[in-house]
Amino acid sequence: MALPSPQSTSQVPETEKDFDLLKCSKIENGKKEAEIHLVGYRFDPSEDQIVVFYLFNKILGRELPINDIIKEISVYEHDPDELPNDDFKHGVDCNEAFYFAYTEQVYSSRGKITRRTTKSGYWDLDGEEEEVRYRNGDITVGFEKVMVFHKGTAPNGIETDFSMHEYRVNPLIVPTHVLNDSIRAKIERYVVCRIIHEGVSNFPLTNFHQDGLLGLLKKQNQIDMTEIA
Repeated sequence: MALPSPQSTSQVPETEKDFDLLKCSKIENGKKEAEIHLVGYRFDPSEDQIVVFYLFNKILGRELPINDIIKEISVYEHDPDELPNDDFKHGVDCNEAFYFAYTEQVYSSRGKITRRTTKSGYWDLDGEEEEVRYRNGDITVGFEKVMVFHKGTAPNGIETDFSMHEYRVNPLIVPTHVLNDSIRAKIERYVVCRIIHEGVSNFPLTNFHQDGLLGLLKKQNQIDMTEIA
């Protein structure tokens, strides 16, 4: 399905016509936000931050606020239990993994759809696609789908304890002057997948913002604090 023309004045709501996605996604802003949401080494961004600072900048080939945390992987080529366990250490409960991924469009009796089957199961949509609003305001910067992984063949698979939030950019707010065929294709198919392993928690982490790095080192008796004073 072809994408609507970005920032066509007949399609973009009034509140979004003046929204400057390039400015809002600047790396300086993203790093400030990351300092708030990267607790210890735990990555816990909000939905709009995932879309604006990570997905959009990745699509444009721009620098990211934090590198190497969101890996690029063919999510739909793997069952979630095949993904590295060490990746599931982010989020509030330290049980989330983040990935950049491409979605694959296939044709069926219902027309063009996104393939969500894996080696031994499938991701089943849980509810309708939701809008991702910039700072909980009126600007829709992206869209979110929530899915649950089932083992077996649809529609009779067995529900597992893996769920996923898939984020994509709203094409209507992308400035037209940054577009080319490659960027258009990525906007249509490139997503961030936030996979959650329910009931699991990896690496309970110290809150660096609360204790401070020196306080942590003092607790661990790794250095003589009088040498730093």
